[in-house]
Amino acid sequence: MKIVWFVVYNTFILPLIRLLAFLASPFNRKVRMGLRGRKETLPKVIRFREKLEKGRPVVLFHCASLGEYEQIRPVLRELKVRAPHVARVVSFFSPSGYEHASGNGEYDLKIYLPHDTLPSVARFLNRLEPDLLVISKHDVWPNLVWSMASRNIPAILVNATLPADSFLLRPVVRSFAAALLGKLRFIAPASERDLQGFRRIVGSSTAMEILGDTRFDQVLIRSQESRKLRILPESAFQGRKVFVAGSIWPSDEECLLPALERLFAELPEFAAILVPHEPTPHHVQALTEWLERRSIPFLLFSDPELFSQIDSVRALVVDRIGVLANLYAYGDMAYVGGSFGPGVHNVMEPASHGIPVLFGPRILNSPEAQELVSRQAGIRIQNSDEAYRHLRKLLTENGLRRSMGKEAYAFVNANRGATQKTVEKILHFLGEQTGHTSPGQEPRG
Repeated sequence: MKIVWFVVYNTFILPLIRLLAFLASPFNRKVRMGLRGRKETLPKVIRFREKLEKGRPVVLFHCASLGEYEQIRPVLRELKVRAPHVARVVSFFSPSGYEHASGNGEYDLKIYLPHDTLPSVARFLNRLEPDLLVISKHDVWPNLVWSMASRNIPAILVNATLPADSFLLRPVVRSFAAALLGKLRFIAPASERDLQGFRRIVGSSTAMEILGDTRFDQVLIRSQESRKLRILPESAFQGRKVFVAGSIWPSDEECLLPALERLFAELPEFAAILVPHEPTPHHVQALTEWLERRSIPFLLFSDPELFSQIDSVRALVVDRIGVLANLYAYGDMAYVGGSFGPGVHNVMEPASHGIPVLFGPRILNSPEAQELVSRQAGIRIQNSDEAYRHLRKLLTENGLRRSMGKEAYAFVNANRGATQKTVEKILHFLGEQTGHTSPGQEPRG
């Protein structure tokens, strides 16, 4: 069956993907950036290999975008401590990840993943010569994985999640997924539910072990950093109760904005930080025009007067990527977007700050959101009236707000520890591949 899907993918699916990207490039800045960035991948790899000390093992970490990079960051840091001789190469599919992954010494090379054509992948692997491929959460590209398997180089999937409604579980797609995921050397599902989902696809042919989700470790690290790295002045919104609406889409705003309008009018101490999922000029302008029409004083995050004027406004519109996790530190409660559309985004970031978390109806993709609801630390809303009612209650009942926030933090804290287990597994596969014992790793045999 793998041969059939290999032919179908390379004859029909991949050419269609490339054609659509080419047609979209004149109209989509992110597609153009990705196509342009991939032209630099091979030259960067060649220069990197020329400078790399002989004998150093190379691990390729692949992240679809910024969220998956955030998820793998604690692993990169821990691997540097445990095995500093290992070269860490991070690849991205999306410009959102590539452009905003600052690194801070967490990787040795940052690149775009090459196009998934067989010639491109072959040239890439010939030049990089990785000893291990670690994929963060998803974005498993077929020719890359099949090529790794044909070269007998391990490819593993960590922080792996599989929602109950995943399209990978549909009959025809599941056959393709089995031909692809079955070539991975190891899968680390984040939970028992995820493990059972992957077993439905690959059976027992691929080794699996629940290692947890490194996002719990990362959000706790990030929340501690936020308390030290104040991106707003200490006095920001002083004396007010702050609501942070994070990663919001227009579909979220249809529910939220009417509720916020009522709260702005009724509660003088109410303030809001609005963070679009993608802060395009069009999206940011739509939010600022909404505030202007209602005479609500606001600032843009990019405003040079931000630090001097923040206390005089009631709303902050964030027109920058990469700061949301830090902004939750200023909130008394939060809403996480996406759940009136494709599915809720990362609810653990606000939970790690010990504040109640609200979201919309579509949370099947997030067992964390479901757990927050069951622990009465999160609230699922269906419409604007519910958003208004729950937010007003949290704003006026301090005890309820604090108890929900405390339970949210307890949930995140109880699930930490996946980073160490993931690094142990990486060192295990590196030892098998290179024949050398890494620091902190027991000799084989």
